[in-house]
Amino acid sequence: MTFFMPASLNPNHKHPLPKQQGATLVVALIMLLMLLMLAITGMRAITLESRIAANLLDQQQLVEVADGALRDGERTIVGSYQGVRLAQCDSAAPSAVTEGVPCYVSEAKADTLGLHTDFAQGVEVAGFTSPAPNGFWYPRYIDTVCPKGMSATSALNIATTGCTEYYEVNAQATRQNAHTDCGANAVCLRSTVNQFIK
Repeated sequence: MTFFMPASLNPNHKHPLPKQQGATLVVALIMLLMLLMLAITGMRAITLESRIAANLLDQQQLVEVADGALRDGERTIVGSYQGVRLAQCDSAAPSAVTEGVPCYVSEAKADTLGLHTDFAQGVEVAGFTSPAPNGFWYPRYIDTVCPKGMSATSALNIATTGCTEYYEVNAQATRQNAHTDCGANAVCLRSTVNQFIK
């Protein structure tokens, strides 16, 4: 009796090998190349976002230091010397604070600088340590407003007491070793304070 065994089960039967075209290899290489391009694009996006975040953090720190310098100037003028009229600084003075007493560096109305700043006599604020930004401030005189006289005959006279003086306080934060122009290397803030003169 003869048994017939299919060729697929016969161990002695030789199957013809299919022709390999290499299509799988090409597809795998293309997929690998696409994954590599996606990874490079993702890394570039992460690097860009990291730089943006670092710049925002640096800018926020400069704003915080400038605000701290501004508040220090306001406290020095209004808090410590409330009711005291500030004198104009000596042009040769290195700072807007002479022997602990603040003075204004110029008059805002008559100043040729206009809205620009000049921190040549700016006061450096202590308390910011390296590598934190440096903070500076200086005041400018704006105006004195006094009430009218109290009697009918002196209705247009200016009283000698009870006046309010207005000062502009300019502040700056910079990572430079000394004050600099406001702009890319320095954040500048400005406020106005008033104090009652007895």
